[in-house]
Amino acid sequence: MKQHLKKFVALSLLSTVSAHLYAQELSQKDLQLFGNTQLTKLHKKASQSQIEQMNSSLLKETANSMKGGAYDVKERFKSYECYLNPQILAQELKTSGYSQFENPTGIYFAAGDSALLWVGPLNGADVSLVVQEWGPQEKKEAKGRRGERNGHYKLKEGLNVFEIKEGGNSYIRYYADEVPADHFRNNKKKSKGQTAFAPVQVHVVGGRVNGVFNAAKDDNKRWNQLLDNAVSPVMDVVGEQTQLIYSVASLKREAYGKGIELVALYDSLIGHQHQIMGLKKYNRIPKNHMLGRVIWNGFMHADGLGAAFHDNTMVDLANVDKLRINSWGVAHEFGHVNQVRPNMKWVGTTEVTNNIFSVWSQYYYNEHAPKLEREVLRDYDGLKVGGRITAYMESAFVHEQPWLTQAGNDRWDRERPRDWGGDHFVKLVPFWQLQLYFAVAGKDNQWYNPDFYGDIYIQAIDDTVTKDKEDSYYQLAFIKRACDVAKLDLTDFFAQSRMLHPIDLWVDDYTCAQMTIKPADIDAVKQYASKYPKPTTPVLHYLTANSVEQYRKQLPLSGETGKGYTLCKGEGAKKVVDGNINATIKGDYLLVDNSAWKNAVAFETYANDKLVKVAFVGAGSNDLASTVVHLPDGYTTVKAVGFDGTRLEVID
Repeated sequence: MKQHLKKFVALSLLSTVSAHLYAQELSQKDLQLFGNTQLTKLHKKASQSQIEQMNSSLLKETANSMKGGAYDVKERFKSYECYLNPQILAQELKTSGYSQFENPTGIYFAAGDSALLWVGPLNGADVSLVVQEWGPQEKKEAKGRRGERNGHYKLKEGLNVFEIKEGGNSYIRYYADEVPADHFRNNKKKSKGQTAFAPVQVHVVGGRVNGVFNAAKDDNKRWNQLLDNAVSPVMDVVGEQTQLIYSVASLKREAYGKGIELVALYDSLIGHQHQIMGLKKYNRIPKNHMLGRVIWNGFMHADGLGAAFHDNTMVDLANVDKLRINSWGVAHEFGHVNQVRPNMKWVGTTEVTNNIFSVWSQYYYNEHAPKLEREVLRDYDGLKVGGRITAYMESAFVHEQPWLTQAGNDRWDRERPRDWGGDHFVKLVPFWQLQLYFAVAGKDNQWYNPDFYGDIYIQAIDDTVTKDKEDSYYQLAFIKRACDVAKLDLTDFFAQSRMLHPIDLWVDDYTCAQMTIKPADIDAVKQYASKYPKPTTPVLHYLTANSVEQYRKQLPLSGETGKGYTLCKGEGAKKVVDGNINATIKGDYLLVDNSAWKNAVAFETYANDKLVKVAFVGAGSNDLASTVVHLPDGYTTVKAVGFDGTRLEVID
């Protein structure tokens, strides 16, 4: 039903009128009862009798609220900033999209509500009101991953009047295709090519105040007040780099009184990712936020809107203490958004390179409980503490499987009718070793570079993408960039990991593709890297979080042959009880006392000259007191390995 507008006050009080408007008319008489064009206060002469005679029920309700001193102008009249179009930002960073829901208004609308918005000067900008349903009611109608419903309402200067079709939280959509002058968070100085976009003032009349928690302005007292008085099933939460839209019920249960701490932790997680991407070092952190939202179907995933987490996961994800202990899932999904494609996301790595972020965050908050080194998983010999890494080392160093097809707990059948593939976490290990070497073990050493990945990523972001390049190009380009950034010839390390290794296979991923690396390609990379010196350690491929200090302090290996271990013989499965972990081990093994074999980084088992088993120091141990070293049939010797490649015989 079309709204028939009468007269409007002077001073360009223009209305934008949609096809579905109020049944009541907005009259000049109604508008004149307000004391300014923004409608944020009553005229000082407005009487109660005049208010009762107003035609618009919405304006009458607003005027009565103002008359009674209950109208919350601060929650409804705000200035909203301009952000770079998320699609343009994604193109610039080669990532997925950041938030499409910047500028939360804090106003919740129900379907069918009448809305009136006064909008200040736009200077030609394209600005809209977006109403988005995030609550559990969308669950019933969700058919795909994104069951959320929304409505867009284009705004013009002056008065805008319309009926809300779909209820939900609301946002002022104000994006530019040009880089705003304040686009970079850590570089406030305007640079060439940036444009100044003035904030837009908007007064939202209608709907109900739900509020927005802004960690830069608010405290935990306000956090609790917002949760206690919420009218929407979800709360809009804004940090420095993170925007969260989580359920009120979960936030009250898991984070009551801890809003500041929760947002700080999420900002820290995103900050780690931006550091690894080089955005911090090179002053390119965008003002745009990364969006994390609640969903009511599925588990957790990343998509075109950002990262999504089922409300059931909030028992961990909205709990500060639990999230600090296990941030892997959050970092993993945000990491998908931040994967630089295709340079750092080639075939076989979709579920790998995003975990560069996860493994680092997990270590940062829990240095003494690193995930890959402590997780109990099956390797070639049974369940073991650190089984993922021992599986990697056997797949790569013993069986010489090409990196993208290395077997492990998540995939032992490397060849399938559809493709060749491997364990995604096994594939993560060499990326993790590089971060450990340069950002942790490098401290106080000449090879120290906490921005090792940052330097690689920023080159990947700035690299020109051409469609004719094969996936092998990006894998080899990564290796060369790693050498350039480190100023070291790392080709021995990449050869050991089998990243720099011949392969000609159809490789598993969400979209499979051919990966072909020929001996000539390998020779070319080795020739390229030969201009740099080798690392100080020839056994970088044995580095784990358990042995960081051996590499950092370059501690010499020591031990006495024939001592410092227990020979465990048996048929079939054995139980090794170590700390709180019961790990099932198959066959004969040595239980090495790590205190007797000081500064070992790994133990190698040989059959004559052939390497048949590898155990990184602490494998099979929950407290690093011992190392489980397997003794397969036909073995002849076991050697302890030091950071410098020194090897000592362990058994007589």
